[in-house]
Amino acid sequence: MPRSAARAWSSARTLTDLGELTAQWLEGSLATLAGGAYRGGPDEETGPLVPVLAAMNRAGYVTTQSQPGLDGPAFDGRRWRQRAAVMCLTDTEGLQRLTRTAHDAGLLLAVHRTCSRGPVRDILATTWGGREHTSFGGQVPKGYIRLEYRGCHREAVRAAIDAHQVTLVDPVWGRDTLLWPALTEALAPTR
Repeated sequence: MPRSAARAWSSARTLTDLGELTAQWLEGSLATLAGGAYRGGPDEETGPLVPVLAAMNRAGYVTTQSQPGLDGPAFDGRRWRQRAAVMCLTDTEGLQRLTRTAHDAGLLLAVHRTCSRGPVRDILATTWGGREHTSFGGQVPKGYIRLEYRGCHREAVRAAIDAHQVTLVDPVWGRDTLLWPALTEALAPTR
């Protein structure tokens, strides 16, 4: 990891700090995510989502995974279908806002905390050749969060561990016109 990125991540203390640094990585002004992951920026499919993802990260959320809605051939010719989806970490106020957004827009919602017990709800988000390929919304354990945010100050790691883990998924395969506008509207300042 470049020293400037390592210094930036080690200076983070809060979810707000982690969100700002994640936004900078999405926009290309920070070389890596925490721990040196994803050097060189987000995947190509994420490009059109960068404005809304960066806005989320600057509005009290830390996005950890996302994908656009897609439906078409994969590299091998088999059908590749994705539901638009985003996973993030947030505080209670952010959880309430995203819960309202999911309800109002008709989105699928999964919410966890690292300390919660009970069934873990994964939401199938990608199929490849008719077979399940990727799910969103599973509970992320403490050990994984510590690994993802290695190199960050312990206060930032604790904030990530203590945060609500929230996932929103468009229920319609291939659609990319509901989740992102709903999030953009939810992030707009209230009048």
